[in-house]
Amino acid sequence: MEMTSSIMRFALATYFMKRGGSSRPVQSDYESLSPSPSYEPSFASSDEEESQDVDSEFSDVVSTHVSNLRQLLAGQRLQEWAIGIAELREHVAVNNLVRSLVAVLVKMIKAQEEDMDCLVQVIEGLSFEENGEPSKVFNQLVEALSHYCKDKDARVAIWMEQTVDAVLHRLWQYHEHRFGTTN
Repeated sequence: MEMTSSIMRFALATYFMKRGGSSRPVQSDYESLSPSPSYEPSFASSDEEESQDVDSEFSDVVSTHVSNLRQLLAGQRLQEWAIGIAELREHVAVNNLVRSLVAVLVKMIKAQEEDMDCLVQVIEGLSFEENGEPSKVFNQLVEALSHYCKDKDARVAIWMEQTVDAVLHRLWQYHEHRFGTTN
């Protein structure tokens, strides 16, 4: 029964992500489904600023989707994990929501530190395609993450360090695979 409810929540989160998190009809041709508010975070971004900058519906959808991804990862269901990551990557790319996504992930880290490992893997997964190449949102993710480099919250700083380490490791692996090792 628990697996069925997990699958149902994952399906609903994906459904609402594709619909833009609202009851509006689905638009085609990759038009923006739910335009994100202009987001210019300060280096010492406060919880108040973040809540104003990130649409609460989008935040709820991302939280649910990440929760489902965490369950897939814990259950070693890596194929479904990869599909969920690809869907999230596509949604944020098409709707120009990379900065908003990172803001939601930072809020999640501040609220629940135990999500840190999963959220590191989410960013790593979003940064690279399944074939190991940097994804189409790689540069946007790096830019969005850079806004939190000087965040004073220790949990965010630790998450940033772990995320940067993971992404740099994957980038190095890609470089070695693509261009060979250099000595």
